[in-house]
This record gives sequence, C-alpha cells and structure tokens, in this order.
Amino acid sequence: MIRLIQNELYKTFRLKKMYIFIAILIIHACMTVYFYQSGGEWKSVIVTPNGQSLPLALINSLAQFMTIFIPVYVADLITGDIKAGTFKLTLLRPVGRIEWLNAKIASLFVFILVLVVLSLAAEYAIGTLAFGWGEYTFYAGEEYTGEEGVWLTIRLTFSMLLPYMACGMIVVLLAVMATNISTTIGLSIGILTAAQSLNAFEMIKPYSVVNHMYYFHEIVHKATWEAVFQNTAIIAAYIVLFYAASVLIIKKKDLIQ
Repeated sequence: MIRLIQNELYKTFRLKKMYIFIAILIIHACMTVYFYQSGGEWKSVIVTPNGQSLPLALINSLAQFMTIFIPVYVADLITGDIKAGTFKLTLLRPVGRIEWLNAKIASLFVFILVLVVLSLAAEYAIGTLAFGWGEYTFYAGEEYTGEEGVWLTIRLTFSMLLPYMACGMIVVLLAVMATNISTTIGLSIGILTAAQSLNAFEMIKPYSVVNHMYYFHEIVHKATWEAVFQNTAIIAAYIVLFYAASVLIIKKKDLIQ
C-alpha cells in the first residue's frame, strides 16, 4: 500500500498540470496586487496593503480555482488511469481495488495540500515584495500582531483542507462512474456550479459543500466550538458518504475491459 501511494505521489509531482495550477494562483495574486496599486474604479479584495494581510484577503478566491483544479486533476488521476488501462495493469499485481482507490485519494490530498501551501507562501512573498511586511495582520475588521496574524492565517488556511477534500470526494465518485475524462470534468464542474447557485436558498446553504469551500474559514474564525463541530460533521459526512459510494462502485463495476 505504501509503495502504491509513493508511486501515485511520484506521478502527481511529474504532472505538468500541478505546476500550471500553481502558476495560475501566483498570477492571480500578482494581478490582484497590480490592480490594487493601479487604483481607479477597480474594487479590490485588499483592505490593508501589506504582506501579512494578503493571504487572508485572497483566502476566498482559492475556492473558485479549486472547483476547476480538483475536477481536472481527479479526472486524469482516476478516469484517465482506467481508460488508459493502467488500472488493469495495477490489479495484475497483489493490489486490491480498494487499495488502488485509497492511494488515489491520498494523492488527491497531497495535491490539495501542495496547492494550499504554495499559494500561501506565494501570497506572503508577493504581498511583502509589493507592500512590505507591515506592522500587523488585518482580517475581518480586526488587527493582529505579527505572530498572532501568522498563526491565524495558517489556522484558517489549513482548515480549508477539509471542505476541499469533501469536494474532491464528490469528484472521485463521478470519476469512477464516468467513461472518459471529459465527462468527469464536465459533470464535476457542472454539479459544483449548480451547488453554488443553490447557496441562494438559506435552508440549503449550511449543508452545501461549495458554501463551505468559500466560508468554512469564517466559521472557524469566529464561531463557537459547537458551530465548528456541527459544520465539521457536515463536511465529514460528505467525505464518508462519497467515499463509501466510490468503494461500492469500484467493487461492483466491471472496469477491466
């Protein structure tokens, strides 16, 4: 199992998509800073121009990229593997279908983690180069000292791994069901976009995984432990249910043709 995960991670870091996605995030941060400095009528998300505050100013925007990056990555990771026959070759070794799926999910987690870490580092660097480090971190109308601000930024940024993985598990289910990469990407982006539109309904919004992809960090920042626990349980339920469904399909579906 460990060797299988190592092999998946090796393939992940060799993918050009990974570095293209990172480049897109860096370009987005640079453009945000550029438009802020240009002034004019452009409405920027930047409230306090300093290196400490930029990552938190851009934390919401990462979700809109993840709703595209995750489907593209998972489609290649799973559907592409099945379609290319690599899945069949893997099962010729002493590797079970569930082990194969688990290795893919571990690779997905590392993919998301790398994007989050590198985007955070890039935003700190770009903000500091453009504005200087600054005297404090500004977020949600409050000021934090340097150490407090860095800890807050790390805590809120990494809390988003949970809803990103929930999104990933939805796409994993679609990937094991689909017959080609285009179908996986199209269905995934379509469903996630539709889910985002459903956030307009207040009764549905608290249970929407896309809503949590954008705003879970706000719950972690200000909400009570009870609210954090309730929302974490909702996201965890997505992960468990879609993982279970993916396992059932992998076990029963004839994928070796």
